[in-house]
Amino acid sequence: MPITQSDVDAMTEVLGDYRRQEMTDFSHAWVGMEPTFQSRKSVQKWTKMSAEPGGEDAYFEDKYMLRTQKRVVRKIRKRYEEQQKEGQTHCLFARVELDDDLDQWQVRRQSLLFHWADEELEPLEVRLSLDPETFEYSIKPVPLAWFYDERFVQFLEEFLWKVPRKLGMSFAMAHGGGQFSLSAKTVMTGSLLVDDIAAKLNHPELATWIMDWPNPDDRAFRATRPRAAAFEKILLDYWAGRFHPRAIGLLTAENALLDRGFGPACTAPDGLMDPACGPVGDAREIFQTNFAFGRTVRWNAQNIHPGYWQSAHPDEDGYRPDQIMRYSEGNLNRLQIAGELHVKSGKVLNQEQAPELDAPLDLALLTTEASWENRAQMTRTSARDYVEAQLLYVHHLRHLQKHPHVRLIDSLLQDQILGDAETTLQRHGGEQELNKLRRSARKLNLESSRGRINSDWIEPEALFWASWKSLPAGEKSAIAREVIGNFLTISG
Repeated sequence: MPITQSDVDAMTEVLGDYRRQEMTDFSHAWVGMEPTFQSRKSVQKWTKMSAEPGGEDAYFEDKYMLRTQKRVVRKIRKRYEEQQKEGQTHCLFARVELDDDLDQWQVRRQSLLFHWADEELEPLEVRLSLDPETFEYSIKPVPLAWFYDERFVQFLEEFLWKVPRKLGMSFAMAHGGGQFSLSAKTVMTGSLLVDDIAAKLNHPELATWIMDWPNPDDRAFRATRPRAAAFEKILLDYWAGRFHPRAIGLLTAENALLDRGFGPACTAPDGLMDPACGPVGDAREIFQTNFAFGRTVRWNAQNIHPGYWQSAHPDEDGYRPDQIMRYSEGNLNRLQIAGELHVKSGKVLNQEQAPELDAPLDLALLTTEASWENRAQMTRTSARDYVEAQLLYVHHLRHLQKHPHVRLIDSLLQDQILGDAETTLQRHGGEQELNKLRRSARKLNLESSRGRINSDWIEPEALFWASWKSLPAGEKSAIAREVIGNFLTISG
């Protein structure tokens, strides 16, 4: 069936303004996608090479990895052009261009540019990079509206999912899995960002049982007692008005560029927060309150027991101290304005749009890729499942928008295998297992920290499974009922 102009218009009409920062409604939101896949050989290569001195760098220059990377994108282009000639309705783009460059780690990256018939329109860019064990797509920004179009879902399935599978690969759970991000502008109104974080604290099952599995890449906000307490405190500060510009002072570009002055204030005047909808005041005051909150979350909450925290070191590309907090179920590292440095490459973001240093901090200053990342998403074996997970999250946010000010739940049965996991083990006669875990943890902490952290602190994921195994069947059943019941309340 030939593609009609009306077919194309339905996909392209949003391209004119979906990037505009002042368009904060969901119909103008965008999504970033990062599904990953692997081969048996890529896993074996990483396991072997990363154990040798200099092996990690050599892995990213390995002939097999680079050759496979090229093979995937070339096969995608070939498959697209074949189906385009057949007139398939999901082949909406006029042509496909293949390119390559270096990513932020100076690792070779392949790119596919899907161009519209109107060359003035922004093309869809699909990048393919190398990651430990895996190959990772980076597809952003994509208008959220496209995910409601069956043809785009089929486009993802036919080319980005089926091609790797036909080449003998499987979609990977490790190193990100099926994480995605949402435009930051979309959660900078009302109290939406705050309520999403509160909901994540109330629903640890999303990051451990339902949408993801317990792993340090996407560590749950409620994984340890100190971590949960840090999030709880910052939420209390928010609702007390301690991030409002009338409490901390008017924010300017200088605050963002130098990453300072975001609060929270020790005290705040009464009346700065509406319990029903968040910060009071004009659009700028609301934005500044939420931006200050988000930047403080990054350092004061995400940064408490994130995944791999022991490995933080200036010389570790993936574990720099200013990056380590990203290993969380939600990540605000990319809540940035034009002129700031890219969190990985250090390049100036949107340099031509960098504001005056004393310019008031405003929504319009956000960098074009400012986002709120949802990392607690395991891999999806089909594009339809991936899109369903994204839209489930988006519809949950829409629900929160209509029902703001989420109240924190003090105690959950799941806490027995999260912050109270050590106590659970002790309660059920697991002292021997606990001592074994402590010995292993001390060794791991010393190795990971280059000898700096001499502690028997145990990874929460190890405690999660050890405490779960120690529970009697009845208590496991009670937790399982809570997990399913909680998920049904958030998805219903």
